[in-house]
Amino acid sequence: MEELNLIFLRGGDVLLSNKSYKDWKEIQDEYEDYMTSMEFDSLEELSDFIQFEYQLSAKRAKSELQKLTTSSQTTVKIEL
Repeated sequence: MEELNLIFLRGGDVLLSNKSYKDWKEIQDEYEDYMTSMEFDSLEELSDFIQFEYQLSAKRAKSELQKLTTSSQTTVKIEL
C-alpha cells in the first residue's frame, strides 16, 4: 500500500508526497511553513478527494497526480 500525503503550507502551496513519514510532526519538521497534512492510501482515494473537495474534473485531478508519478522526486507541488 502506497502512503500519500497532501501537505498544505501557510504560503498557499500544496505539496503531494509519497515519502514515508511516521507522523505529521515529522512533516512539520521538514517544512518551516507547514500548516496541515492529510494521508491517503492510494492515488484513487486521493483523486476522489480532490475531485470532490476542489471541484476538479477527473482529467485535471489525473494531471495533477501524474506530477508525482512521473517525477523522480518524492514530493511535488500541485495546483488545486
